[in-house]
Amino acid sequence: MLHFRSIHDAAVWFLENDPGTSITEYCIRQLVKSGTVPSIRVGKKYLVAVEALEEFFQASYSPTDKTISSARQVWQIH
Repeated sequence: MLHFRSIHDAAVWFLENDPGTSITEYCIRQLVKSGTVPSIRVGKKYLVAVEALEEFFQASYSPTDKTISSARQVWQIH
């Protein structure tokens, strides 16, 4: 079963489950506005499934990705 919440309530849900979270209401709103995370519009509110947000953040985090950007390369000077 999916747990649908308003954007504000979804942010509160993350804060309650992880008091040190950096996932804010603004962050969730931007994900919904961009269509990155699916949502349902009911009247003036957007409802988002907390599970969809969790899935998005889990997919965005890849601990095996050890790519070093070109800005972080070390060059030896001879």
